[in-house]
Amino acid sequence: MTAWTFRDLQADQLDLVREAERTMSADIVLAYAPVPDGPLHDGDDAVGMAPATLSESELECLQGLESRLDTVLVAYHRPTS
Repeated sequence: MTAWTFRDLQADQLDLVREAERTMSADIVLAYAPVPDGPLHDGDDAVGMAPATLSESELECLQGLESRLDTVLVAYHRPTS
């Protein structure tokens, strides 16, 4: 079974993710990488956050960025008070 962890990004890659956050209807975009045979991720990093609903063009942009960075990206909304 594959587990997931945060992806360590280079500064230029992180800039691309930040740009995606600014242009999408999401509050935060997290980058994940697979960890074969690692411990199962319990999702605590995203507690209180809900996956963002993206338009078709935003989703295509995110998928293109995933391919470019060779990672999995998930867009979230921060919890509201």
